[in-house]
Amino acid sequence: MNQPKIVVGINGSMASQAALRWAAAEGSLRGARVEAVYAWEWTGGLHAHYAPIASRTSREDERRTALDVAGQAVAELGERHVEPVVVEGPPAQVLLRATEGADLLVLGAHEADSEPYPVLNPVVSACLLRARCPVVVVLPGMEHDRRPGVLAGSRS
Repeated sequence: MNQPKIVVGINGSMASQAALRWAAAEGSLRGARVEAVYAWEWTGGLHAHYAPIASRTSREDERRTALDVAGQAVAELGERHVEPVVVEGPPAQVLLRATEGADLLVLGAHEADSEPYPVLNPVVSACLLRARCPVVVVLPGMEHDRRPGVLAGSRS
């Protein structure tokens, strides 16, 4: 029997940290491996041709930075069943590809101060519409809770 797989999108934000904690807790309950996916895109092509060369970063430098961010997020979590995965590409596309064979996708969302509902950015919206597995959207401050009657989590 294959081990269940949970994919969680991370980007260093508080929302993605909450999603990572939630996914790790769910992975422990399900006996699942958790892939913390960090999508990055090289900014080198975005510089004007007259921009100083010293201000530009190489693709390899940006890849190393992405590896560091993802590795640190997972290391701070301290869960052995969670592994960082760093992929170059547009975040929505990277996450949607990662859902192939996944049992669950977990994403973070921000709360808007002036709105009663969370703010769903374009990446979260695209994943909700096109993911090949169920999607859980976690808000900062949401803790994993599997009591009867609780769908995904509870606010602390």
